[in-house]
Amino acid sequence: TLVWYQLPVVVIVFNNSGVYGDDHFVPNARYHALIEAFGGKGYLVGTPDELKSALSKSFSARKPAVVNVVIDSYAGSESGRMQHKN
Repeated sequence: TLVWYQLPVVVIVFNNSGVYGDDHFVPNARYHALIEAFGGKGYLVGTPDELKSALSKSFSARKPAVVNVVIDSYAGSESGRMQHKN
């Protein structure tokens, strides 16, 4: 939809290589490639400098983009894992 209507939206994915626990990891998920398949811009970043560059390019292009930010797979948990907080 973003590409079809050429909406200037930048989606940032904090990619920790998995969701829903240790047994469902998706290493090297190429979320940025999905939007490229439909004609948008995608960026894979792993450093602060790469993130700064990708965001600058994304916002100045004013086209649909996905910035796939690879983070440490142990940096946090998904929002669905709340039982230990109750």
